[in-house]
Amino acid sequence: LVSFSVGDGTLRWAAGSDPSSYSSPILATLAGRRQIVIFNQSTVVGHDPSNGEVLWSYPVPSGQPNVATPVILDDESLFISAGYGIGGTRLRIAQEGDDYSVHEVWATPRLKSKFANVILHQDFLYGLDDGVLVCLDPADGERRWKRGRYGHGQLLMAGDQLLVQTERGELVLLDVSPEGPTERARWEAFSGKTWNPPALAGRFLALRTHEEAVVYELTLSQ
Repeated sequence: LVSFSVGDGTLRWAAGSDPSSYSSPILATLAGRRQIVIFNQSTVVGHDPSNGEVLWSYPVPSGQPNVATPVILDDESLFISAGYGIGGTRLRIAQEGDDYSVHEVWATPRLKSKFANVILHQDFLYGLDDGVLVCLDPADGERRWKRGRYGHGQLLMAGDQLLVQTERGELVLLDVSPEGPTERARWEAFSGKTWNPPALAGRFLALRTHEEAVVYELTLSQ
């Protein structure tokens, strides 16, 4: 993990020794301390943003790509998920004197997110478990439901609705709750493999594959 100066691009620090994976670092406050959390190839790690110091580290099974960004659940815990048979884990970060400790709260094989980021919405987790949408209760890791085959696509929360970019190129708009999903709209954006996450800026929705990109201007139905 490296830090650069915004002003002139000089390297401020480089820290950590575990090879990186595909997950992006995030800035979060855990156990009362601001930190950068990154999901590496074989660890999830918290770094001090000022100097890169490793505050804590937790081992995860290695040998598979880790892509989904960690989800901050509250001021002391986070959720990580990986595909390839691994599943999801809730971790609790605690301060013990000048040191930090990491404890597994629960682990489950019922949310194996291969590519897509997991969504926390109204106190429940939503993600693609090997391509099927699931809802997990973060309190105990129990699955509330598993429905809809979308392949290894991507998820985006837009207000109170979940936008699913399916692996085969369709876009699906859903209402989701612990009781289940309700499909509101569906349309075909591409006709081929789509792994890239969508981006929403105001009324403009940007989508792309490895071959093409498109921007939709969205309007409200009357």
